[in-house]
Amino acid sequence: MDELGVNKNLPVLRLSRASTGISQFDIMLDGGYKNPATIAFIGPGGMEKLAFAFHFISAGIQAGDKILVITTDRTPEELEKLATEMGMSIKSELVKYLDCYSATISAPAPPTPSIIQISGPGALNELSLTINESVEQMKAKRLRVVFHSLSTLSVHSQTDSLFKFLSLVDGRLKNANATTLFLIDEGMHDEKFLTQIKHSVDQEFTIKVSEGAKFVSSPEFPMDIPVKLGPLGVEVE
Repeated sequence: MDELGVNKNLPVLRLSRASTGISQFDIMLDGGYKNPATIAFIGPGGMEKLAFAFHFISAGIQAGDKILVITTDRTPEELEKLATEMGMSIKSELVKYLDCYSATISAPAPPTPSIIQISGPGALNELSLTINESVEQMKAKRLRVVFHSLSTLSVHSQTDSLFKFLSLVDGRLKNANATTLFLIDEGMHDEKFLTQIKHSVDQEFTIKVSEGAKFVSSPEFPMDIPVKLGPLGVEVE
């Protein structure tokens, strides 16, 4: 089946996709997110967007992919703890962090091979250079990248500078065969910003709330998909 570009275990799934880590979503997406591609995950404050990122990272570890996490809201240790609390593990030698957060709380951790400190979420030039260097060093056949979160970068940057940064990074990461997940807090942005983001990515997914229930909406789906957080992360209802 490899010659046909499909998964031999689940022939309906294309090998050119990066698994979401959630089997029902993989089936609906012919194997997962596009690869290489840039993905926007938009939603209200809460843990759902982060849970989707944890599933994506965990699936990458199982597949042997290299993973780059740009964290602007929490320390790497906090992210690993949250993932464990959701029933997933993202602790692996395959995962590398670019930590834009610790310096902002005066709590920089000692440098390690898996954690590189960035001076802050507004240091876009420094972050861009470090992403380039990390991609070169990781030498991955396929790469997964998570920005947690793009919204925090936007708070600390001029909009024009941010989109210039994203354009440069997008090209570099796609050349490295990366699927990149941008986590975006819907309530922090106006419609113009969200429209620009949606026009600049390859796929978009939005978490919606209706009468207490939560759904994932996307042009990729024929209908909104009801979801909830369970003991093992995201569950499709």
